[in-house]
Amino acid sequence: MRNSLLAFVSALALLIVGVLIINWQLWHLAQSNTVAMAKNSAQTVESMLNEAAAATVTAQRIAQEGCTSQAQLDLGAEAALKPHLRAIMILDQGQIMCTSLPGNGVLIKALTQLPYARLSLLSGARVKDGLPVLLLQTLTPGGRVIVSISDAHVRSALATVAHDVSLSLRVEDRVLAHSGDVVVQENKPARLSALVSLRYPFSIDYPLPPFFSADRLMQQGWGLILLIVFLSMTIGLILRRYLGKSTTYEDDLRKAIEKGEIVPFYQPIVNGETGVIQGVEVLARWKHPKSGFIPPNVFIPIAEKSGLIIPLTKSLMAQVVSHLNPLSSRLPEGFHIGINISARHITSDSFLGDCSHFHQGFEGKRVKLVLEITEREPLLDSPHLIENLNSLHTKGFVIALDDFGTGYSGLSCLHELRIDYIKIDQSFVSRVSGQKDSTMLLDCVIELARKMSLSIVAEGVETLEQLEYLNRNKIALLQGYYFGKPVSYIEFIKVLLSKPRAMKQDFSPQTKHA
Repeated sequence: MRNSLLAFVSALALLIVGVLIINWQLWHLAQSNTVAMAKNSAQTVESMLNEAAAATVTAQRIAQEGCTSQAQLDLGAEAALKPHLRAIMILDQGQIMCTSLPGNGVLIKALTQLPYARLSLLSGARVKDGLPVLLLQTLTPGGRVIVSISDAHVRSALATVAHDVSLSLRVEDRVLAHSGDVVVQENKPARLSALVSLRYPFSIDYPLPPFFSADRLMQQGWGLILLIVFLSMTIGLILRRYLGKSTTYEDDLRKAIEKGEIVPFYQPIVNGETGVIQGVEVLARWKHPKSGFIPPNVFIPIAEKSGLIIPLTKSLMAQVVSHLNPLSSRLPEGFHIGINISARHITSDSFLGDCSHFHQGFEGKRVKLVLEITEREPLLDSPHLIENLNSLHTKGFVIALDDFGTGYSGLSCLHELRIDYIKIDQSFVSRVSGQKDSTMLLDCVIELARKMSLSIVAEGVETLEQLEYLNRNKIALLQGYYFGKPVSYIEFIKVLLSKPRAMKQDFSPQTKHA
């Protein structure tokens, strides 16, 4: 799994680097194209203003000679022959002297009150037909010449072939975009850049393209992206094949979990007096395709150390649901299904969700789900562990403390956790014999559990003498080879459906090493 992950990360890194390079190239191209469009617009506006400047020469001559009928015809001809001009107006001593419009008409409202500026934008409110104009003004000895350029021609110069690029003309604090009226905008927005004309006092504002654009990548770079994806996958597969030649035991265990080779075995928990099955403990077994069954004391420590115990437990939970859910109608009321949970899993982010999913697999059934927490790991190092277990307890889970008396936690666990059962370790049960004082330690454990109102499950019951001692002490739930060894799902079904009340006959002490 680690080698596969390394190959995947390498391929992903190559893909990301490749996409970033393509994105940078497309961004740089978009930036160049936008600047080129702004330059083209600026050149077009400059050519219009060149027409206005040429018409101004004729108007300056007329301002000196006077506004005769011929002079007015000359002004009209200038405006008509130069395609981008709307009107030419001459002011002398603050009065309208001559215009290119018929009847010496004027285009601009309150023309005599218009302040002088070499170049200016007027909104539609200042123009008689309601359309904004661009004005070029030139001083004369007695007044000034005003030449107007139609907004339609200016907007045409601002038009671009790119739908995501919007240009605008700025003259001082006045801005004319491709649509709309002239607006006042004192400061240029930070997202815009400006191309300043070197010949006239205006600039073309244009947007800076975003560095990353998914639309731009898909529209312009999809072919290169497909090539990068292909190369990344190829390199990833080559790396996986190369790295997969040598694997560790941890890698083998990871693959076994992924392939479903770690399977649940079921050891019955029975009533010591009647032999009726009261529940099962789920135990992990590695069904290796070449080596056969590998004992859990070999792979469980590796799983816990590497963190693989979490996916291993999740896999067992899923298999237990698929095995026992269909049998729920044949199970007695309150049937216990116990599964071992490690401290590392309890403190993980996925623990509550994993248990909730496990619970949903038996929702509405008559079973009790038991989380068996081994005491051979330190349980009180993390506050999340206590909080998570107590939270699940309130949601109906049964909490059992496994291997009680053999580990780190001791009485502190019983105080902090909401424990329902303690499972007496087989090391205590195995001491029971005909000798005097052989049950001293076990008597103390049983007495402690009763004072704390805890139920008891005794593990490792192997002899009739041990069974009789536990029955005399009213220990109802027993587990061990005397009643049954851990068996596969199929073997458990056979026992459950054939003789569920005769466990002592089906699994005798002589079969415990089978």
